[in-house]
Amino acid sequence: MMRSTNILENRFVEIIEENHQKITEQYMNDLLKNQDTVAYRNVDKMKTYEESDRIYRELSKWIVKQYSKSEISRHYHKLGQDTFDKGVPFSQAQKALVLQRRHLWLFILDKLYYDASLYKEALELNNRVVLYFDRAMFYLLEGYESRIYKKW
Repeated sequence: MMRSTNILENRFVEIIEENHQKITEQYMNDLLKNQDTVAYRNVDKMKTYEESDRIYRELSKWIVKQYSKSEISRHYHKLGQDTFDKGVPFSQAQKALVLQRRHLWLFILDKLYYDASLYKEALELNNRVVLYFDRAMFYLLEGYESRIYKKW
């Protein structure tokens, strides 16, 4: 993978690449226990795990390489359709993305906690991750809407 010149981005990528399964497991435990995401208890847990792990693995690539909005759009539009087809209400799919972002940052912040010199870079990176998840949410909703408003 091509590395960024930003030290924090490099550390961010390394942390995710080395720990994506651990982050996914923490996320899945919360997702399946959370009262706001009960619909996920009725879907294939292995597929949900694999999709979540894929998002964590590829997030670092999307952040560092700055993948295009169209790639994010394509991925989350399809994910929205698939999640709708599984019977997961949009509010719960939205909460799942919020939880996914939260677990990512809890893990990253825990790893970077003792390095206050990276504060400015952490804020910059946080803004990019928030933008990614905001776009993901928009395209996920578009995927849902394409199913809801589908012409028969």
